[in-house]
Amino acid sequence: MTLNEIHRDPNGQTALYQTEDRYFRLLEQRFGQRFLNYRQRWQETSERAEPGDFPLSLDLAINSGCQLRCLMCPLPGRPERRQLRLMEPRTFERLMAEAEERRLPALTLGLASEPLLNPQAAAWAGRAVRAGIMDIRLGSNGLALSADAAKALVDSGLTRLEISLDAATPGTYRAVRGGDLSALERAIEQFLEIRQAAGLETPLLRLSFLRLEINGNERGLFLERWKDLADMISLQEPIWFPGSALPRPEQPGQPMAGVCAQSWQRLGVEHDGRVWPCCSWYGEGLLPFNVNDLSVAGIWRSPEMEALRRSLSGPVDGFPAACRQCEF
Repeated sequence: MTLNEIHRDPNGQTALYQTEDRYFRLLEQRFGQRFLNYRQRWQETSERAEPGDFPLSLDLAINSGCQLRCLMCPLPGRPERRQLRLMEPRTFERLMAEAEERRLPALTLGLASEPLLNPQAAAWAGRAVRAGIMDIRLGSNGLALSADAAKALVDSGLTRLEISLDAATPGTYRAVRGGDLSALERAIEQFLEIRQAAGLETPLLRLSFLRLEINGNERGLFLERWKDLADMISLQEPIWFPGSALPRPEQPGQPMAGVCAQSWQRLGVEHDGRVWPCCSWYGEGLLPFNVNDLSVAGIWRSPEMEALRRSLSGPVDGFPAACRQCEF
């Protein structure tokens, strides 16, 4: 089967492929014109059009911590962030109440952490469904995807399960992520069997491959292994973060495109309520807000958020320092 590109970030960092038109077809059937309007707004905000009164997506760290030590991740270099701390249920409920009131289109469970370490992950996905959110994603390394966890996610109404592999052979997976690829592959296949037994198309399965020097020759093997099983495949280019095990580039490269639209589209929320204007580690600390003190709507159109958008609307050399690092 042939992989067809369905999305590419304006800066070229991520391209998304699928073999069959499941994602758009399924959600258009389920939500009709509301879903089409959401995708139209996403396209418009990709070009940094009017951001509206509320984000199109919230990206939530429903816990801190992770059980892996991936080469490209800054968490291994930050032991204080590797400790497991759960988002308070009242914080999550506050976010869901506002999301329901504002008709939030999309939600990601998982920001700079492994969300399946939170025992409430599936239940909270179900709460997001009840809040009327259409596109509910959970981004995971997949190693905690037991049969019980897979069934709970299938039953929850989760729209997309997104698992990062970044390798096609056990040795490379161990070198990149430090885990057991065979166990992960079994968990993915078991998830697909559970979903099929339930007679459901969701959660759609997205698998991702981040190109690194150590795994670059396995991209073809990865595509061949998963192209007929995954609903979507994501191919990504790396971004260097302080604290990761990747060598820091000796010279800055060219900017990806001088275009970052995330502050027009999404807001990240850490487990303790602090906010990021994007889903990148470089967004940490750029905003002085906490959702336990101020509403998402108030943050979204705050003077600080508007000032950030103005800075990102011009040349790259006018970006905040953290954004310039990310862009290069």
